[in-house]
Amino acid sequence: MTPASRHLPCGWPFLLLGLALCVLAGCATRTWNTRIKPAGVEDRYEFRTRFPHAPRDTFVVLAFSGGGTRAAAFSYGVLEKLRDTEVPSGGQPTRLLDLVDVVTSVSGGSYTAAYYGLFGDRIFGDFRTRFLYRDWQGELLGLLGRPDHLLSIAGRHYNRSDLVAAYLDRTLLEGKTFADMSPAGLPMVILNASDLNNATTFSFIQQQFDFLCSDLSTYPVANAVMASAAVSGLFAPIALRNYPDCPQRHQPWIAQSLAHDDLLSRRHAVALALSRYDEPERMPILRLVDGGITDNLGVRGSMMSPVAQYGNVPDMAGAFTPEQLRRVRHVLVIVANAQVYAPYPWSERGRAPGTIDTLRASFDASLGILNNETAALAKNGFLMWARHVNALRPAGAPTVDVNFAVLTFSQIEDRAERQRFNAMPTAFHLHADQVDALRSLAGRLLTQAPEFQHFLRELRDEQSALVDPHATTAAGPAGLGRR
Repeated sequence: MTPASRHLPCGWPFLLLGLALCVLAGCATRTWNTRIKPAGVEDRYEFRTRFPHAPRDTFVVLAFSGGGTRAAAFSYGVLEKLRDTEVPSGGQPTRLLDLVDVVTSVSGGSYTAAYYGLFGDRIFGDFRTRFLYRDWQGELLGLLGRPDHLLSIAGRHYNRSDLVAAYLDRTLLEGKTFADMSPAGLPMVILNASDLNNATTFSFIQQQFDFLCSDLSTYPVANAVMASAAVSGLFAPIALRNYPDCPQRHQPWIAQSLAHDDLLSRRHAVALALSRYDEPERMPILRLVDGGITDNLGVRGSMMSPVAQYGNVPDMAGAFTPEQLRRVRHVLVIVANAQVYAPYPWSERGRAPGTIDTLRASFDASLGILNNETAALAKNGFLMWARHVNALRPAGAPTVDVNFAVLTFSQIEDRAERQRFNAMPTAFHLHADQVDALRSLAGRLLTQAPEFQHFLRELRDEQSALVDPHATTAAGPAGLGRR
């Protein structure tokens, strides 16, 4: 023993070993959400601060589903089509993409949504090479196989999803937080995950973070994307802290809903889930996983949620000011649903499914039913909202017309082509030709969608009427278009 070592504590060999392992592992620590700032000081990521335009008569919502790179490429194709579609707005030709107000997404679709919300048109220059054409899945497997990373995720407070989120932050999303998301001129982007604690959709908007007494603006977008795409079993949940009490947590509509709403109403169910956050000592940590578990289309769990609308969905009070609500006439909702319906090998061969096969088929069945029901409920929700708004307007005033388009592989007429797309895996690695085929398909299906065509005719006929007040429109009287 050296003279110096005689002055070290008896556990010094273990301390040195721990320090060495920490250095080898990079001393990885989880990025936590931060405590909320005083009311009026925080940069609130919500419609009131991020809505991209002054009052106008159009309202365009995009919803991007889950499905790995397949969903990311399919939703990217929708953006390309809208970029290349020109419509009149304010008397000037405008890209339809520039009229998009909201992009809401889950899982694979959240990669595309987040990138566009952060970087705008730059997505058309580098997103294909930076994400769509990359073997992202292979990179992640290599990431998890490194000895230093294995040591990192061996602890209690850092898991494989934290590791992947940090990698995504460095390599794709460039350290951006929600303070950087949806700057002026870009749509409000809503990324959606599922809250395991409460079995409900969790949207990355400040209204949702209010109930955790937390500030969303400082939170990394990469962590939100990872939460949205954290497939249960493959990835660990992303963790959020539920902080002690704050004024923003207490919103009148919660108590009103719990006291008076029908027990089966959606608002009551959401209010009940949010009320459980009131006791941080009983729910100190939230665990978030893939958004597809609760809403694989993202449109109903966020845009039509009482959370986003401060409890007032009929008026969409979180999204619209009274002036905007008076002005809106032409509504377009585009749901890019990249769900596949591939046959199972055990089914084709007449064999009994194994345990894994049974679990997968059961999950697919639940997801398929959920997608269909979610699309139908979301469409009905928008139509009910339009009827509510129209009822508030004076007789003879222009009415709201909702065009709700759902794009799915089942709309492909050619059977062989449909089978080819349904065979594309739910993974984060596709061949470049598959990516390009998905991009092209999205544009083709959107072009063919009757609701999309009707929306375009409405805008163009309205412009023609302004130029020639005596012109006869093909769409007919306002508010009677195809729904």
